[in-house]
Order: sequence, then C-alpha cells, then structure tokens
Amino acid sequence: MLNGVKIRQLRLSKGYTALDLANRTNISKSYIEELERGTKFNPAFNKVVSLAESLGVKVDELILRA
Repeated sequence: MLNGVKIRQLRLSKGYTALDLANRTNISKSYIEELERGTKFNPAFNKVVSLAESLGVKVDELILRA
C-alpha cells in the first residue's frame, strides 16, 4: 500500500502542484489526488517507481508500514 500522506508531503516540499507531479510522472492529476486521499492505494509498480523518481526518494519510502 502506498502512503498518500507521504506522497503529498513530498510533493509539497518540492513545491509541486498535483498537476506538476502528474506532468512529471505521466500519471493523471486526479489519480495522484486519489492516491494522496487514500481512495486509491495499490497502483501498478511502474507508477510507484515514477512517483519515487519524480519525488527524489526510494520506492520503499512511499510504502505504508503497518
């Protein structure tokens, strides 16, 4: 599961809007917003990799820990 709160925090710390991140990752803005809200939580691995690369973190930093 992805940590939507972490994605939002990282995005904001980079000064990106959801649209900026969407353009950098080739993921729709609405999908990114759903990830951040937690209504989507299990995207394809290639999307997770793209998010991590665009946010400058390792994939495991985006994974929600129990």
